[in-house]
Amino acid sequence: MQTITEESLDFKTFEKTLFEIMCNIAQELAHQYLLWRDEAVMGLRDTEEYRLIGSRTTTIKSLFGEIPYIRRYYRKKSGEYIFLLDELLGIDSSFGLVTENLAEQIVNECADKSFRKAAETISTLTGQNISAMGAWDVMQKYSAVIEQKEARLVELSESDSVGHLGKCVESVVFDEYDDVWIPRQRKRRRKPGTVAKGAKKIGKKLGKLPMHVGIAYTGWSRSKDGRYNTENKMAYASFGRAAVFTSKFEGLLAQYFDMGGVQQRVTNGDGESWIRTVAELNDSILQLDPFHRSQAVIKAVADKNDRKMIFDAIGEKDLDKVLEIICDLTMESEDEKAQKKLVELYHYFHNNRDSFLTWQERGINLPNPPEGVIYREMGVVESSNCLITQRMKHRRASWSERGANNMAKILCYRGTIGLDAIMGVFPEPEPISEAFAEPLSAAKTPSQDGKGYNADWLRKPMPFEGAFRTHGRDAIRGLLRMKPMSRLSFI
Repeated sequence: MQTITEESLDFKTFEKTLFEIMCNIAQELAHQYLLWRDEAVMGLRDTEEYRLIGSRTTTIKSLFGEIPYIRRYYRKKSGEYIFLLDELLGIDSSFGLVTENLAEQIVNECADKSFRKAAETISTLTGQNISAMGAWDVMQKYSAVIEQKEARLVELSESDSVGHLGKCVESVVFDEYDDVWIPRQRKRRRKPGTVAKGAKKIGKKLGKLPMHVGIAYTGWSRSKDGRYNTENKMAYASFGRAAVFTSKFEGLLAQYFDMGGVQQRVTNGDGESWIRTVAELNDSILQLDPFHRSQAVIKAVADKNDRKMIFDAIGEKDLDKVLEIICDLTMESEDEKAQKKLVELYHYFHNNRDSFLTWQERGINLPNPPEGVIYREMGVVESSNCLITQRMKHRRASWSERGANNMAKILCYRGTIGLDAIMGVFPEPEPISEAFAEPLSAAKTPSQDGKGYNADWLRKPMPFEGAFRTHGRDAIRGLLRMKPMSRLSFI
């Protein structure tokens, strides 16, 4: 155990030294506690169901450093092998030899910084040393668990099982969709002029891949400073086929909102065919995103006066007039490139004729919003894309498809419903107490409960008995000095 010397130290050095000492104390405390609990589990288990086979030594990485400990493993009647101590304490091997608290800290740091800087921060602010590749590995394993949760979401949604992340009951749900182009790693890029089999040529976006993004919310509330905030906002993003993306997003919606009470859905998009398909399947009001509508005009029409004519016609809610103006401008233009842009604009508006106007411009009446909530013009997805773009697009980083998928999901969940919500989707596991024998009544309890097979743990001395006393050792003995009300109170 380290001690603080009497040498003159500045406070910065003193703080670091003290932090290391306390981490060492915490490691020893956790080590002794795990050993003691393993002894208790062995004595309280149902010996007919769980046969003791042996023990294994392992080390788990925690916020205050590495904790080596020994735990026994057992064989069930079914032939399955199990570590009862790990099951009891919820030590999940999904993240490797890393505690869930440390894994969450690593994931949060990686979501804000590069893997190298995240590893440096974790190594500085905790008692654990980790490399950039170690942080990357924890991130991938954490994302793999999220994938399992998403699969469970889809399963619950398709079976109409009860299992809500939250009981959000609203009459209207707004959802918006968009594509964000993410840079790909160089080895995965294609040479100019080559196109993947069955894919369209992506032109200037060579080396990038579109990621589907979905945002859902139930309205807006106004804060004291006059700003509008979206209510019950949640987001999801991933690569891959639109059908797979939609099934997972709808599964998440079904677990977060009470979809049975939703009277109307409103979908906002940029006119892509897959967004139209989603709206039709959900019987949703589809509208063309006002931002993309205006952006298309600005990109295709160079003259400001011509733009004003088109915007004025849009303000009059007269699509026929808009198309007529675009047609006239095309006929008047002598520049071939300008004509091509105007033709594309004409087809873009004409193909989205039924969704060209927003739901307010069409005069659609929605169910009354709850108290304190208002309905406004949609277009949240463009500003919400920063959940992804700040970390994945604007730092000159490039991604593999799998790595980008993992990072995007974590960013979306963390920025909206929270990682704890998605990590808690699975039904609660069976109580671990079922692995232990039922406690005897007072009349049937022998003078020494548990005597006989493997009952030596009841008579073992407390840790550090007769050893030199320190504050750390006193803390460990104080934690273990319990007076259980029953046999199961040990667990």
